[in-house]
Amino acid sequence: MASLIKLKIFFLAVFFLSFGLFTPAVFALQDAREIRIYIPPILGSGSSEDNAYFYKQLTAEVASQYHAVVRLESSSDYTLRGRIQPFACNHDPFDICPLHIGLDPERNDHSDELIFYVELVKTSTQDVIGVQYIAYTRISSRVEELLSVIVYNMLSWIPDIIMVTDTRDNWLFFGINALWLPRLYGEVESLYWLNFGAGLTIQFQFLDFMVLNVGVQISQDWIRVSEVNHLDTILDIPLALGFVFKISGHLLLEIYGGYSFNFSLLNVTEPSSRSWFAGLQLGVRAGPGFITIEPRFTMDFFNSRLIQSEVAPMMDYSRNMIQLAIGYKIGVLKKR
Repeated sequence: MASLIKLKIFFLAVFFLSFGLFTPAVFALQDAREIRIYIPPILGSGSSEDNAYFYKQLTAEVASQYHAVVRLESSSDYTLRGRIQPFACNHDPFDICPLHIGLDPERNDHSDELIFYVELVKTSTQDVIGVQYIAYTRISSRVEELLSVIVYNMLSWIPDIIMVTDTRDNWLFFGINALWLPRLYGEVESLYWLNFGAGLTIQFQFLDFMVLNVGVQISQDWIRVSEVNHLDTILDIPLALGFVFKISGHLLLEIYGGYSFNFSLLNVTEPSSRSWFAGLQLGVRAGPGFITIEPRFTMDFFNSRLIQSEVAPMMDYSRNMIQLAIGYKIGVLKKR
């Protein structure tokens, strides 16, 4: 009885530890992707030197804020347009009278002044998000400082873009797992911690929130009777029905229960032919698939049996098992 209590406590500890390790790391990940911004050549009446300077500065400012500069407008989220025009109060296309930024406000002659306009446009709708401008007579460090400020302010208006790709949008998932399976053998009061194994799984997601699991796994079964160790290899074929919760684009939680068929490969024992189990699987997006951690509790429907040998009599015993699996699974056959 004491060993059974220890096994249950250990199972609960594995559950809370695995959830505690994965959850903070996953929720630290962001679903937002980088903003893609297209910068066309500078238009207007500026010199080629001024056009090249402002284009270079706009590109540098966008990159410094960790946005992506793209070469095609069709692949962008936003467009940052620049235009140089002579000073005028009624001009196309913005119809605003610019301030004399960095210039002498008492001047009446502005014939040598130029205005550099920056316009932020949402590419998909061509809606203008904002317009900023600088009045200047020649390129200087002051112009560079002002440009940095206005581009920073304009880009701060852009909201994060959340990725909406469905990480479970597949019909089938294939997985491979490494297993650790501590087992309590009831009648002989033996708790063995060093059973290991490996498994393969196939999941069929027939509904967005429900999945059918079938697998095969091979593991050790090591029972100690009368100071003698008896080692067997067990083949399990588990079938399970699970409920899938898509917590975020990077995290999945699956809770499942099922039925397992068990066979001895070395004929040292006769394991219970059928078992029931329940568990959960936490999945973290990694590359094209998921890294998974999976605690599970299993109990036999019937007693297992140690086959009589020269060193041990035939005897029946029960098994209570926990399983901790760490693996990787990948989806195939997109639903749409």
